[in-house]
Amino acid sequence: MEINSVKTIGAVLLLTALLASATQAQAVTDEPKRREGEIWFEPIKAEVGGQVFEGERGHLMVRENRKKTNSNLIELVFIRLKSTADKPAPPTIYLDGGPGSAATNLAGFPEYMRAFQKLREVGDVILLDQRGVGRSKPNLTHRSSESLPTDVFASREVALRAFKERAKAAADHFRSQGADILAYNSAESAHDVDDVRKALGAEKVNLVGFSYGTHLGLACIRYHGKNLNRVVLIGTEGPDHTDKLPSTSHNSIKRLADIVAKDPVTGTKMPDLAGTLKRILDRLEKEPVTVSITDQRTKKPVDVRVGKIGLQFLIMRDLGDASDLPIFPLWFYTMDKGDYSILRRFVERRYNQFGSGLSVMTLVTDISSGVSKSRKLQIQKEAKTALLGDIVNFPISEMGDVFGNPDLGDDYRAPIKTDVPTLFVSGVLDNNTQPFQADDVRRTFKHSTHLIIDNAGHESMLVDPQVQQTMVDFLRGQDVSKVKIALPPLKFEPLP
Repeated sequence: MEINSVKTIGAVLLLTALLASATQAQAVTDEPKRREGEIWFEPIKAEVGGQVFEGERGHLMVRENRKKTNSNLIELVFIRLKSTADKPAPPTIYLDGGPGSAATNLAGFPEYMRAFQKLREVGDVILLDQRGVGRSKPNLTHRSSESLPTDVFASREVALRAFKERAKAAADHFRSQGADILAYNSAESAHDVDDVRKALGAEKVNLVGFSYGTHLGLACIRYHGKNLNRVVLIGTEGPDHTDKLPSTSHNSIKRLADIVAKDPVTGTKMPDLAGTLKRILDRLEKEPVTVSITDQRTKKPVDVRVGKIGLQFLIMRDLGDASDLPIFPLWFYTMDKGDYSILRRFVERRYNQFGSGLSVMTLVTDISSGVSKSRKLQIQKEAKTALLGDIVNFPISEMGDVFGNPDLGDDYRAPIKTDVPTLFVSGVLDNNTQPFQADDVRRTFKHSTHLIIDNAGHESMLVDPQVQQTMVDFLRGQDVSKVKIALPPLKFEPLP
């Protein structure tokens, strides 16, 4: 599960002006009676980063569960930014990550709006809030009634029990409101995307997917490839990549350790980052530490215990983001010296983030995508020796029983054979979606290009102007196979 609390929470606040007339997401039954396939628009206007943007907020009614004739209707919400091209190409539908992140929220960030502004040079841009998230209705995000246990980062059993209890409460809540929560999976979402295409009157559309949005984009290719013009996948999560390999994060730490060791300044004081981390983990396994943080729910200080599993969990949350990596050597260095001031900052951020609530859509979507038997066995084998164990898939991989273990099956996870032209974009420093995952997927693609960006982490690709121009060139039909992009190298926080 990939969650960036700063991006998500900040975007919600910044987008207030853009979506001022939108109320909090509520059950569709509270709205006037609508028909399946009905679409309507309203104009929107906002200032973002000193620029004024005008567009439309669109609403589309679709079936919640297409396998049931008596299914509820749910409302998909999106922002349409009209093209600046003289002769617009097919619309581009943007699919954000998570699962659980709302694309419309990104409209509040200048760096993302620059990307969408660039894409407008090709055709209309559609920022789609996937079913169950953002302004789409119902929104399956459930607020927790109480804070997390203070030993949630010290005990795997405590953490799993806490998350399961919250998941069950959320599932019961939305079921009581009539939601068919098991219909919130990538297959249904892929059909949603095609319904948006049809409602817009477009013969074909382009797709740009980021992170989980690539997983959804691949489902769109599988089920509706004939209706797609061109596809860009940034940070690829393949059909059988929902559960990650422990070796990926292990190798990411080794890669970071090599970069740090070669740094002329930091390397002299941190010659073995991986060894330092192992020493800290071993120490915390024997004796957890206690840090004092502020519980944002109560605005009061609380003492939180952190053990080995807690530190593994905290590291994993930021290991793929190149903007966080520069503090890792200082973080590990200070912990090794018994100074937990930086650890406290990470604990406070995640304790409050994960304690505020959870998204049923996120959980059901990932659990439904599932994992093949062979990959599961590989994960179990690698977890025995990986520096961060199997924490990369915790706790979602162990929460399926809360929802009855929904699974889309091995046919859903099978390789995709397609002739849809596809551009894969990967970052060398991206722990979340390493380049080898894109290579796994594109083996059965007839027309694909893979752009691998040096020094790029998970969050730094879409916002890069060079990547944006490459996307535009590709969507216009140009050959981008010779493009080379390298971002600036990491600049580490100085060690004391």
